[in-house]
Amino acid sequence: APLGKGIFLGASAVGIFIASVIGGFLADKYGRKPIVVLGVIVFGLFSLSTLYANGLGTLIAARFMTGLGLGAAMPAVIAYASDHSPENMKKRAVGFIYCAIPIGGLLSGAVMQAGVFGSDWRPVYLVGGIAPIVIAPLLFLLPKSHSRALNSAELPLSQWNILSGLLGKGHFYTTIFLWMANFGTLLVMYLLLGWMPSLLVAMGLSQPQSQYVQMLYNIGMSIGAAAGGYLLDRKLLYSTPGTAFIALAAFLAVFGFLALDFQTALMAAFAIGAMIAVAQATLYAFAPLCYSSSIRNTGVGAAVAAGRLGTIAGPLFAGSLLGAGRSAAQVLIALIPITLASGTMTLLMVKMSTKRMELSEVSPTKRL
Repeated sequence: APLGKGIFLGASAVGIFIASVIGGFLADKYGRKPIVVLGVIVFGLFSLSTLYANGLGTLIAARFMTGLGLGAAMPAVIAYASDHSPENMKKRAVGFIYCAIPIGGLLSGAVMQAGVFGSDWRPVYLVGGIAPIVIAPLLFLLPKSHSRALNSAELPLSQWNILSGLLGKGHFYTTIFLWMANFGTLLVMYLLLGWMPSLLVAMGLSQPQSQYVQMLYNIGMSIGAAAGGYLLDRKLLYSTPGTAFIALAAFLAVFGFLALDFQTALMAAFAIGAMIAVAQATLYAFAPLCYSSSIRNTGVGAAVAAGRLGTIAGPLFAGSLLGAGRSAAQVLIALIPITLASGTMTLLMVKMSTKRMELSEVSPTKRL
């Protein structure tokens, strides 16, 4: 049933939502490296546990636990990339980190498309479980997080009121815009990641064709994430996300309003993947820059959590629309106003965070 599939696809997002908040807080308190290593190990182990699922309930539980591992590691990795990069490459570094996510999706699609294991879906989770466990020991080579050492003059985390730190004076509007933009952008992204093959088949493409389109979507995401970080480091702070969101809405309209053939679907999917990745790379690149170092992981974790609410809502949104009798094209058209609203929130967040960074560069004596 469409709703059941939506719940399955959203289960890992629920785990990521919970763990990103807790993991961000723990990374600020105990350091990033142990949280990253633990999260990667948990992610790998529960990916492997998916192989032994014998029904929808156990599949959902395995996906939820896998999401816990990924959610714990993600905020710390984003903050790591920002903190350990030169000033003129911070956004690019986060973009390159983020582009690895669609590469993983591309590889899983390639494993299925190769047909080495037949039509069985389990090898995808076998590869996805073994790889993190193999990589985890190498993560001990990461440099020690230096954010606390560089900011020893700041109040210890135990003396911070986390909520006022994120929503207090000077951060309130930036945080709200960041959360809303993350929610909407990831709603669109994960609805497409989870439902695109089914939607394309409903629109007339064959199953093999829909899988190739999904692969082009992931390739576009990878290239877009890397390109977005580069453009942001070139100081194209407003035109980069602004163009991305407008173009994303336009290409969603291509899917929704035009007669769809295989070639058009390939081109549109690549463009949609690239534009949505530029948009999300902007949000992840700016998230660490919105907060002081003592609450940076917590701030990034809260932003990731807000986005994960979107990843939960996206598959459920598609499932509910299809269950109510809406067509695949109508589902895609419904994403256009969400895209434009998210773009507006992103530009407002960029404006607020840029203003905050400019003020922080002015010495206290000059401000007086």
